[in-house]
This record gives sequence, C-alpha cells and structure tokens, in this order.
Amino acid sequence: MDHANLFLDIFGLAFLFFHALLYRWSCTHREKQSLAYRIMIILISVYVFLDLAAWALDGRDFAGARGLYTAILLLYFAVIGCIPPLWLIYCDERLRFNEQKRRRRVILYLIFAAVNLLSLIVHAAGVPIFRLNETNHYVRGPLYPVHLVLSFACIILSMILIFRQCRGLSPLQRQEYLVLSMFLPPILIAFVIQASSYGGSFLPICLSISAILAFLSEQEHLLRVDQMTGVRNRFSFEPQVAWLLTHVPYSQTLFCLMIDADKFKSINDRFGHSEGDRAVRFIAKALISSCERADLICRFGGDEFMVVGRRFTEENVKQLVRDIHTAIQEIQSEESLPYRLSVSIGVALFDTGFSGTPDELLRIADTDMYKKKAEKKALDRGENT
Repeated sequence: MDHANLFLDIFGLAFLFFHALLYRWSCTHREKQSLAYRIMIILISVYVFLDLAAWALDGRDFAGARGLYTAILLLYFAVIGCIPPLWLIYCDERLRFNEQKRRRRVILYLIFAAVNLLSLIVHAAGVPIFRLNETNHYVRGPLYPVHLVLSFACIILSMILIFRQCRGLSPLQRQEYLVLSMFLPPILIAFVIQASSYGGSFLPICLSISAILAFLSEQEHLLRVDQMTGVRNRFSFEPQVAWLLTHVPYSQTLFCLMIDADKFKSINDRFGHSEGDRAVRFIAKALISSCERADLICRFGGDEFMVVGRRFTEENVKQLVRDIHTAIQEIQSEESLPYRLSVSIGVALFDTGFSGTPDELLRIADTDMYKKKAEKKALDRGENT
C-alpha cells in the first residue's frame, strides 16, 4: 500500500500543477476569484504535500523522526478539517444567500472547523486522533471517527444547500448550481474508501481532482456574472429570458423591469468614474436585496439593469418596484452619499398569451422606463420654475 500511496500523491500533485497553470491563465485574463476558493485551493495543495511528507516518514527511524512525523500529522489534520468549511463558505457566496443569513451561516461553518481544531487539543490531552507505534508507523486513534464525521457532515450539508437552492428555479439556473456539486462526489468516495480500508490515502488525489472541477465551475460562473456588481451579465441573461417566456404558469404573470440610474452622467462628471462605479454597485445591491431568489437580475450595460421574474398579481410587481426604491433610499441614508441616488423603472407585464421574443419584452420595458424618466425631468423643470 505504501507505493500505491506514493503514486496517488504524485498524481494528486500533477493535478494540482495542472490547476496552477489554469489558475495562472485565468489571472492573466483578470478574472476575479473568490477568496474562500483561493484559500481552499491553497489548503488542498498544502494537504497533498503533507500527505506526501507523512508517507516519507512513516516507519522511518532517525533522530527527530518521531517528533517531525507527529508535527506533520497534527498540521495534516488541522488543514483537512478546514477544507470542507471553506467549501461551504464558497457555496454560500455562489448561491447568493441574504447577507445577514450568510454571516450566520459562516459562523456555523467556522464552528465546524473550530471543533475539528479542538479535537487536536483533546488529542494532545490524551484521547488521540492518531498515534505512532513502536516502529513509528501511523495508527488511528479513538478520536479519528469524530474528525471523519465532522468533515463528512460539512460535505453533506453543502450538498443539501445546493439542492435546496435549486428548488423553484429554471433548468438553466439549476444547471449552474448543480455544477457546484461536482466538487463533492470524489471527496465522498475518498472518505468512504479511506474510512473502510486502513492505511489507504485516497483523499489527496480526490481532492486534487475536485480542485480541477471546482476551478471549471468557478470559470463557468465568472463567464455568467458581471464582475463589478455580481449580478448576471447580458450573455447569460438572454437564454434565461427566452426560457421563461415559454414557461409562464397560467396562475402567474411574467414581469420585466428596466432600471436606469437618474442623472448618472452628472455623478461621473462631478465625483469621478470610481464614484459612478460605486453607485452602480449600490443599485445592484438594492436589486439583490429586493428581488426573490428565482428572479433574474442582469446588468444590461453601464448604469442599466434588468429584472425578469414571475409574480401572481400585478400588485406584487408594483410592490417589488416600491421595495427597490425603498432599498435605494436606505442605501442613500446609510452611506451618506454626496449625491441623490435614484432610478427610473420601466415595467412590462405578460401573461400566458404573450408570444413575443425576448427583444420585444425588453423593448416594451425600455419604452416605459424612458417614459418614467421623461416624467421625472418634466417634474424637475416644473419645480425649478
């Protein structure tokens, strides 16, 4: 089994090297990676190197070998205990949970990591996760199942989060989230094999394969979102709208909102483009906090956004428009902005009888938005006089 472990670690390092090349390529294209994702990949790399070092020291007898082996194994268990909680944090980022709820969830995930690290203290106190026998070979201790269960629970929890998030979404939206779950099967398989076959070291190569899968999922995600605001870009938005137009339930109405910032050019001219970018991000934040999870939010270009979704009544749509205006006013007061941040919102409503194209849908909402903007300008002129 020793040589088999060596080959598994070498293959794992090869996969990580391949991932590093892909990652370097993505960085040259200025694609912004998630912090949780970056830390997780670093820890996977450290874990594979630690596993390789543990293989090299297992059963070796030289001065200081026992102490060095013990230190590597302690670090090994500390690192592997942090990888699943980091994956959960990354999943929360991708699934776009409410910010307040996400903070509470992150605390829960960090508790998983803290309990695993606490088990190392218990290990030092006398109830071991592992021990080294007389010949300096690694042997599992009575606390090893606790470490295994905690890591396994994190993986199962992340799968539950992903599948729960898929409920009520269109097939295209579900497909995006289900790609996230591709990270998990190799690790689950490795945990099962490693727990049932003593002495096997399957986690390094499976984690390395999962790192590649996570990278591919991250790149697909980056292709679909606007990097500045985190909402969808136009490339991924239009196919979703086309699907929604042909799948409107008889009990619901499809709505389309065209949102445009008021006097945005004056913000750029007076306060600079960096402040203009900040205003665009605030609008996106207001839309995310006001809309439902299944609604499609897209940055259409510049300071223009679109929201497409389904509601039961026209009054529900009007309430959404009011909620967006309220959210922007709250941001205005919270951030003490030196300018007035407001938006004009055009609305288009369609029931099951609509047989148009996405372009027609957008054009009607766009026309209504410019009508609202013209009304505001007329009102401003009236107030000035």
